[in-house]
Amino acid sequence: MLPLHFVVLLAGIQGLSEALPVSRSGHDVVAWIWLEPGANGARLETLLHLATAAALLFAARKRLAHAAGAGLRAIARPALFRSSEGAHDAAVLLTAFVASSIVRALFHHFALPWKTTPVAIGFGLLLTGLLLATTRLVGPERNTEITVPLALVLGLGHGMGALPGGSDIGAALVLAAWMGTKNDLALDLALSLSAGTLLVNCFLTFHEGMALPDIPAVVLIVGFVTAFLGTTVAIGATRLLLEKRALSLAAFWIVPLGLATLAYSRAFSEDLALALFTRPG
Repeated sequence: MLPLHFVVLLAGIQGLSEALPVSRSGHDVVAWIWLEPGANGARLETLLHLATAAALLFAARKRLAHAAGAGLRAIARPALFRSSEGAHDAAVLLTAFVASSIVRALFHHFALPWKTTPVAIGFGLLLTGLLLATTRLVGPERNTEITVPLALVLGLGHGMGALPGGSDIGAALVLAAWMGTKNDLALDLALSLSAGTLLVNCFLTFHEGMALPDIPAVVLIVGFVTAFLGTTVAIGATRLLLEKRALSLAAFWIVPLGLATLAYSRAFSEDLALALFTRPG
C-alpha cells in the first residue's frame, strides 16, 4: 500500500509536469526510479489522469463550451464553419485531436518498449528542451488564424509528444508559437487536446480491466485534489511564460534533467555489466 506522502508526491509531480511544457513521461520515469511505487503506482497514475484532465478542461472551459455549441449548430448549417469563430474552433479542435490520436496509435507499439527506458527518456528530454529553446527565435504573436491544414500539423506535433521524454503540450505550444497563434488560443488548444488524450487513455485502460489501486479512499481523494491543484498552478505558470515570451526558459530545467537521466542510464548499464562479469561461475 502506498503511504500518503508517496501519493501526494506522485500526484503533485503528475499535475505540475502535465500542464507545464516539461514532459510528464520524463518526470514520471525519474520519479519511479527514486520512489519505486510498483504496480499500485501505475494504477494510481491512471486514476490521477482523471483529475489532471478535469483541471485542463476547467481551464479551457469557455472556449470549449463556445466551440461545442457552435460546432453542433454548424452540423446543420455547414456555412457556419467559415463564418462562426466558435464553429471554426470546433473544426480546428476536432482535426487536431484526430491527427494526434492517429499519431499516438501509430507510435504506441514502437514507443512502448522504450517508454520507461532512461536512455530514451534522456534523449527525449534533450530534444524537448531544444525545441522549446527555438521559441526564443520567434517574434511576437501575429494573431494568425489556425486553418484546418495548420490544425492538422498542430495535431501531428501534439501526438509526437507521446514519445518518451516528449511533452505533448510543449510540442503544441512550440508549433503554435511558430505559426504566430495568439497565446490564449494556443494554450486552450494545447490543454483541450491533452485533456482529450488523457480521457481516452483512461477509458482504454479501464476497458482492458485495470484493477483499482490498493489505497484507502481518503488517500485517493487527497491524491485527486493534489493532482487537480498542481495542474491548475502549472497552467497559470505556463500562461505566464507565454505572456512573457519566456517559453524557452523551460529548457533550463529539461536539458539538465535529460543529461542527468542519461548519466544515470550510463551508470546503471556499467553497474549491470560489472555485476554480470564478476558474478561467480
